Amino acid sequence: MASDTNDYRRLIEIGIALSAEKDIDSLLERILIEAKTMLNADAGTLYLVNQKNHLEFAIVLNDSLNIAQGGANGDPISLPEIPLVGQDGKANLLNIAALAANNKETLCIDDVYAAQNIDSSGVKRFDTLTGYTSRSFLTVPLRNHAEQTIGVLQLLNAKDQSGNFGPFSESSIPLIEALASQASVAMENRHLMDEQASLRRQLEHEVDERTEELKNALSKLSEAHIILKELTTIDAVTGIRNRQYFEEVFDQEWRRAIRQSYPIAMMVLDIDHFKQVNDTYGHLAGDESLRAVAGTIDGLFNRPSDVVARYGGEEFVVVLPYVNAENAAEKAEQVRRYIENLTINADGHQISVTVSIGWVSITPQEAMTSRSLVACADKALYVAKADGRNRVIQGTYI
Repeated sequence: MASDTNDYRRLIEIGIALSAEKDIDSLLERILIEAKTMLNADAGTLYLVNQKNHLEFAIVLNDSLNIAQGGANGDPISLPEIPLVGQDGKANLLNIAALAANNKETLCIDDVYAAQNIDSSGVKRFDTLTGYTSRSFLTVPLRNHAEQTIGVLQLLNAKDQSGNFGPFSESSIPLIEALASQASVAMENRHLMDEQASLRRQLEHEVDERTEELKNALSKLSEAHIILKELTTIDAVTGIRNRQYFEEVFDQEWRRAIRQSYPIAMMVLDIDHFKQVNDTYGHLAGDESLRAVAGTIDGLFNRPSDVVARYGGEEFVVVLPYVNAENAAEKAEQVRRYIENLTINADGHQISVTVSIGWVSITPQEAMTSRSLVACADKALYVAKADGRNRVIQGTYI
């Protein structure tokens, strides 16, 4: 339990450090070094997908061979790129890194020499030339917000306390996947920021000469800004909207409902006994449970005007414009049943949780405030908690 907590805190520290890194080469180097350190790996490689749809070596580190290539401080890399698609037009599923990139799945290989359906000839040639012994591989695809593979993080040869090579543990896979997720966000943000900076410099240089090119550059800059702003409204743990987005959109929706006189329903939901989940299964399993519950709730509300957001901790909020009390009650009960019947596979455990829900539906008037509606639903939530949990309670607006 203490180890899980330390790992969780370390991930937070790494995420903060990655977000602060301003140079892309230093960022890539930091990602690989942190991954090697966390899993005590002897070697590692970070690949990037280039415009030719090949994996190119960005960073190569090997402690035993004293190799440090690429990145901000390493020697130049002369290794050949790895095509993701073969000459026959089919996905390259023989190379380990290409297989992980194409399938968008983590690969954990205990012994590469004994692995089936894998082309290990390159590994064997490397070992023959260098005298190195390649054994275990842990390979994780790096994906952007659109679920496109942008790179691959590969670790080689996990070391025990005596320095002997062995397989990577199953418990290390969620940890390195969480780090890979943080790394992907940091890389994408860094790329967007670098793109903005580059476009800004270009605009300053060409603004007096090329009016048409200026318009195109401004369009690209606007698109990058929209994407970056979109990323800031997503909760990093659950993948749904965050509280900042909820407060901005709800305030707009409230004013519109007053002008046009239509009802708004609101639900405030809280996972029951969530602290027990963290205490029993660990914070990584707790995060997986939050993601599963958030995804289930979000999947039940598909109208463009519906808003599902993480309000804080294990609490969520749902805003439903044009929904009256009768329909709101049905929807709230539907959410409760779906969560009650949900089985969550988290960090090797099967977890079940329930939610308590407070809801209210009114047609806003000028004298009312949006905050009072939130307070009303929140009060109903606590009544549901006090009434035994796994309940749906309607609030009364006063």
